[in-house]
Formats: sequence, structure tokens, C-alpha cells
Amino acid sequence: MVVTDNRTILQDYLASELRESGQDDGLGAVITAIAEGSRRIQQLVRQAALADVLGDIGETNASSDVVQHMDKASSDILVETLSRSGHVAAIGCEEIEDPVIFEGDVGGGYIVLMDPLDGSSNIDVAVSIGSIFGIWQKKPGETVRDNS
Repeated sequence: MVVTDNRTILQDYLASELRESGQDDGLGAVITAIAEGSRRIQQLVRQAALADVLGDIGETNASSDVVQHMDKASSDILVETLSRSGHVAAIGCEEIEDPVIFEGDVGGGYIVLMDPLDGSSNIDVAVSIGSIFGIWQKKPGETVRDNS
């Protein structure tokens, strides 16, 4: 019997499905990075009360919401994992004042907009939380700019 982990299963599935549809131009790496970041966030959420990282940090985000410790940590985790994928041109999130834009032409490149921990203020009272992602492929050679 071959023992495998969830990462291998996801990577194998994405490689197979994306290759068959002719769309394997880095999207699998982006989705795998989101999965890895989500796994790390799940571990953080499970340990939040013990690590004393519940509650707010005393700041508001671009949407005028009070930023929770877990919002900031989740955003940092996903920016880090997505940037390592090598296929992300830009990342936007309400916890990040200015989008993170990676210099140079990143393959076809993807733009990821996210709410890494939607409902984070619910963690204190054990109500549902989730993550929201939008992934867009930029055109080859297109430059991503912050037009704030």
C-alpha cells in the first residue's frame, strides 16, 4: 500500500486536470500555494486561544473593518506562500493597504485577490469562518500597476 499525503493528491489531480485541458501554465502552482497557506492558517486557528492571538490589533483596514490578529497573520502567510509559487504577479487583500506587485514578467502570471480569513472576529465565539479567493490570469507581457 502506498501512503500519500493530501498535498500529493492535490498536486497530482491538478497536474492531470490542467494538462488535459491545456491550462497548465502556473495555475496549479497558485492553487497549491493557496492550499499550503490554508493548511498553515488552519493550524494557527486551532492554536489561536493557546497562542493568545485572538482579538484585534487596534488598527482598521482599507474597508474600515477592525483588523484581527488572525487577519494579519493569515494575510502574511498567504502572501508568503503565493509569492513563493513563482506564478503570481500581484496580490490584493483588505489587510494590505497597497497591493503586493512582483517586478518583472511572471510567466503568464496571475493576480490573486483574497480575504484569507473571512469572519475572523467569529473565532472567539466558535462561529464559522472561511477564505475567499479570486484568481485572474494576466495577459503575457502585460504590466501590473497600482493605480490607486
